[in-house]
Amino acid sequence: MKYKRLIKSHLVFSLLILTVGVIFLTSNCSEDKTLYRATSDYFPLKTGMIWHYLNSADTTDTCVVKVIGDTSAYGQPSILVNRGSHEEYWIKDKTEIRKLVEIKINRAGYDFILEQQYRSYFQLPLIEGNSWRDDFTNTTDVFGESMIFRHIITGKVDTIEDIFTPAGDFYEVYQLTLIDTIHCGDSLSTTTSYYWLAPEVGVVKQRFENEDTLEQIIVQHITNQ
Repeated sequence: MKYKRLIKSHLVFSLLILTVGVIFLTSNCSEDKTLYRATSDYFPLKTGMIWHYLNSADTTDTCVVKVIGDTSAYGQPSILVNRGSHEEYWIKDKTEIRKLVEIKINRAGYDFILEQQYRSYFQLPLIEGNSWRDDFTNTTDVFGESMIFRHIITGKVDTIEDIFTPAGDFYEVYQLTLIDTIHCGDSLSTTTSYYWLAPEVGVVKQRFENEDTLEQIIVQHITNQ
């Protein structure tokens, strides 16, 4: 009996040690992933980086995005990015990533600027469940008539997942939703954008929904040399 009790005690102790070990390893893995995400760059804007995206609407149509480098736009140091033939200007710091927004309307051959400024599109650090809002209102005189313009940007980090693309498999990917709502006079337009951001790579997939839907997925990326 004493021998049986000894074996039973040994088994219970071994099971306890195994359970503690599993909990310890699981906890460490979770902490490692959290630390990895916290120290990774999910929106790299380094000179020379290039991304090739395939447009889902046409399997032969691609979009090339390239970081040109440091520049200045409207009196602020920024980073110039070419998206195809279109130029974008970004500002990145520890708390947010801002993009230059330029919106104008044409009346009788004249352009009237409704908005021309850097807006917050991504809040840092990226944390699952976090959300943000950037609201701007302006009144512009158009041939003696006051036009009220309002541009609201809302964003949210929806989830963390793995994603598989023609350019490879990416893990610990943040999936975000951004909604641009523009009120211009009596008109209203809304664009909902979805982004998948991979560590040290950036956007590996994106989808834009308004009147039409465009989805782009990465097929190649060239990191900074």
